[in-house]
Parts: sequence; structure tokens; C-alpha cells
Amino acid sequence: MSSLSITGVTKSFGATRAVDDVTLDVPHGSFTTVLGPSGCGKTTLLRLIAGFLAPESGSIAFGDTVVAGDRVRPVPPQDRRVGYVPQEGALFPHLDVAANISFGLPREARATRGDDRVAEMLELVELPADFRHRRPDELSGGQQQRVALARSLAPAPAVVLLDEPFSSLDAGLRDSTARAVRRALQATNTTALLVTHDQNEALSLADQVAVMRGGRLVQSASPSEVYLSPSDPQVAEFVGRAVVLPGTAHGDRAACALGEVVLTSPAEGEVALMVRPEQVFVDLAHAEGVRGTVQEVSYYGHDCAVQVRLGDGTPVQARMAGVRHPVAGDTVHLRVTGLVRAYRPAGSP
Repeated sequence: MSSLSITGVTKSFGATRAVDDVTLDVPHGSFTTVLGPSGCGKTTLLRLIAGFLAPESGSIAFGDTVVAGDRVRPVPPQDRRVGYVPQEGALFPHLDVAANISFGLPREARATRGDDRVAEMLELVELPADFRHRRPDELSGGQQQRVALARSLAPAPAVVLLDEPFSSLDAGLRDSTARAVRRALQATNTTALLVTHDQNEALSLADQVAVMRGGRLVQSASPSEVYLSPSDPQVAEFVGRAVVLPGTAHGDRAACALGEVVLTSPAEGEVALMVRPEQVFVDLAHAEGVRGTVQEVSYYGHDCAVQVRLGDGTPVQARMAGVRHPVAGDTVHLRVTGLVRAYRPAGSP
């Protein structure tokens, strides 16, 4: 296993720059998610790392070995020791589970310890030993993805790349499969890179989240930092829900439609304020705060999303426990808890 270093990588298709000067370090044994909307360049980045595409500029290295870069002959995909797990698993339908898992092993390894390695991989991905004789069409979608991961891990790759491997699974199966995959990668101390457009998946699985937009990497940090301290309002609105309001800052406080808020760092003048819905306290007793009218309530059981329109017409979303909640038409009072991040308006010096 080794670290992954991407430095200044660029790739275009005609006039479209799909990956634009991307630099990203994935430490040895860590799990990084590349998060972004469809068309942002994240799958192209994955294909560049795997060797399916060649960068126009920049370099890609596994540990101390540069596999692509200026004045370096690109290392072919089959020689990069990369495990690749595509969206649908792509198991060979004519082979059983054991043959699929051992497919990537060198011929001599298959002959001498193929059975042992298959048993190790099945245990690692939390599948019963007797699954070794099943065909892919006898497995559920989640089981197929675990076998695909086992196949990618069997040759002990330097890096494992996962291309939205859980996107076709239903919600419950998606979560349990993702957790099993994460545990398997941790158990082998494997360096892994997952691309996804699912914010919850990115935040809950990763050691590091890298956010892409328009081919560029706009923020790379721990999940909590990306969520609590997004680099700009666009990242804030993409990574989870966010209420972005204009405000006027003076020192460590700012005034906005939700009243006075306390800032994460001092600022002056006109700012954009980022408030997470769970920071908006909904006062059902009308004791204090800014008055508003409930427009809609989305109930999820454990909690609910409450859409409120303030007296000045400003729309605000709050999240609150589902035990007791308002209904559409109710009058409530809102106030902000915790610290709020301020951004300079776009175009300001």
C-alpha cells in the first residue's frame, strides 16, 4: 500500500477542461472522497489515476513512484497496482465468486494459494465462506459490490479507486454495504479514493473530503471542517443544507434577517452569512426570536425540516427533533444558536 499524490493535473476534452489544475494528497491508509455534482470532473480524475486516461499536465504518484507526469513515460493501468471498483461491480457473469475474486491474482498465486486468498477476502468483506461457489446472478446488489471489492483487494493493490459503487443500491442496503466496504479497507490499511455525488456518503465514510466544482478542487479537508467551515457559500449549499443570508458585520457579531448572530471570526461590513438548518432554533412558545410563518414541514420521524417565511419575506429552513413540531400555518419564532461563518460578497476586494 502507498500514498497517492496528485499535483497540478489537467485534462481537457476539446474545448472543455474536465479537470483543471487539481492537486490532492491522499495519505497512506486513508480514505478520501471526491464529492461533486454530475459533470464536475470527478470520474475523469479517477480515470486519470487508474491510467485509463493521460493528463495533459501535472503528475500522479503512488508513494515515491510517479506513474504519470511531464517527461515521464506513463505506467500502463495493468502495472499501476490499482484496484478499481466501478458503479455496477462488473463481475464476470460466467465465473463464480471464487473465480471472480482470484481473477486478478498472478497465475502462480492462483495455483498455490488462490483458495486461501479467496477465503481471506470473503471474510474481509463479511460474506459467508459458502458464497465462493455462487454465481453473480445469485447475489444481491450489495453482495455483488462486496465481491467486487474483494476482487480489487485480493492482489494487495497500492490504491483502491471506487467509482460511485453504491449508487444503484437502495438506501438501507447502500448504507450497510458502504460500512462493510469501509471496514474492509480499514482492516487492510488500504489507501482509497471514492468519487460520489452523495453528501451523506462522503461525510460519513471519509477521513478527507475533496469538493470539486467545474473541474477544480475548491476545498479539501476533514468532513467536519468541510461541513462547518466550507470554503465559500457554494460549497456550503452543496455539502448539506445551508441558509445563506446577507448581513452586516461589526467585529465578532453580525445583523441579519434572523437577528444578531455571533461569528466564527471577526469581520466588517457587508457579508454573506452561512447558517446550518440545525442551528436555527424553532421556538413554539413564541417566547423570543424573529417571527415567521411555517410554510411546510417535511417529517422524517427522528427529525423534520421546517420551512419558515419571515415577516420580511425571507425564506429560512430549520431542522428540529420530530417529537414535537409545528404544522403549516403556525406562527413561530426563530433564533440562531452557535457560531456563524461570514463570507465576503462575490466580487468584493
